[in-house]
Amino acid sequence: MVQARVVRLEGGTPRPKDKKAAAPAESTIKLAIRMNETINDVLRTMIRYRGDLSNMASDALEAVDLSAVKMISIEEKMVRDTTITIPRTLHKKLKKLADERNSSMNVLVNTALAHWLAAKGEIKLR
Repeated sequence: MVQARVVRLEGGTPRPKDKKAAAPAESTIKLAIRMNETINDVLRTMIRYRGDLSNMASDALEAVDLSAVKMISIEEKMVRDTTITIPRTLHKKLKKLADERNSSMNVLVNTALAHWLAAKGEIKLR
C-alpha cells in the first residue's frame, strides 16, 4: 500500500514587517459637499449626457480663479450631501483658498461650479 503524499500549510502568507511599505499613498480624496439646489439640478441634467460629477467639479475647480471671483451666497437652498472625488493636490489648494478667503471648502466648490456653469451658458449669475 502506497501512502499519498500530503502537504501541510504553516501559518499562511507571511506579513510584511514594515507596514509603511505595504500600501502607496492615494492620489485622490473623497469630499462630501452640499450643492446649491440650482447648481445640483443643472449638473444632474448635464451628467445624463456628458459624464461624471467628480470630473465636472475638478474641471470647475481648475478653471475658475477662486482667489478673485465673487463667492455664492451661503443662504441659498442646498441639497443633501454629494460625494465627489478630487485629486489630493486640488484638495490642498482648495483648503488653502478656503482659509485665505475665510470661507468653507463647500462654498468654494459651489462657487467654482456656479462660475464654470455660467461660462458654459448653463446658468446666469446675478
